[in-house]
Amino acid sequence: MINSPKSSESSMPHSQPMKLKTLRVSDQLTPSEIDVLRQSKKSIAAYVQRELPELLKQHQLGYVLNKT
Repeated sequence: MINSPKSSESSMPHSQPMKLKTLRVSDQLTPSEIDVLRQSKKSIAAYVQRELPELLKQHQLGYVLNKT
């Protein structure tokens, strides 16, 4: 009987689990970058608060906002 070649899957070595990269001090955000992210978060939250109720009503899901 002829031996069939091994599949490429079985001959590939298993990859090592990825190690989490430790942040260096130089990789941290600057205070101005943090401020920009905070402002962006506030802008997104304001948009969602303004637009979500109307979008839910359009999709007949207005009751979701009134659930407690």
